[in-house]
Amino acid sequence: MSEQTLASKNSTVELNETAYRRLNWAKKGDESYSDVILRLISTKLDGLQRRGEKEVVTTDNKRLVLNVDQDKCLGAESCSALAPLVFALDISHFKDGAPLAMREVMDRTVDSETIIRAAVSCPYKAILVKDAESGEELVP
Repeated sequence: MSEQTLASKNSTVELNETAYRRLNWAKKGDESYSDVILRLISTKLDGLQRRGEKEVVTTDNKRLVLNVDQDKCLGAESCSALAPLVFALDISHFKDGAPLAMREVMDRTVDSETIIRAAVSCPYKAILVKDAESGEELVP
């Protein structure tokens, strides 16, 4: 696979061919490559997942699988207060019955204890946390 190079006044970045093609594909009009990268990163970081499972690698190198039962969540906010990097309450979705969402979590940015403590704090038992390797449920 060939390497492509993007250069700016301040730095140079090497990309493999696939990454270069995707970056060019995402580029809109007069947008600079920096603008494309910032737009894509912010979309990813701001994006919230409401359904399905999410795997998180913690600072203590545990792989946890998180799942939110939207039918049980009534927006107590204890989870988002204790683990704001992982959980977010989206008030605009109360009418849909899905107020709680999981954030995109970069690997090794939050410890497993914080996630478990946040899940245990939910009075509605809406958050399931499992060990990804053993499948053991970690929240009673």
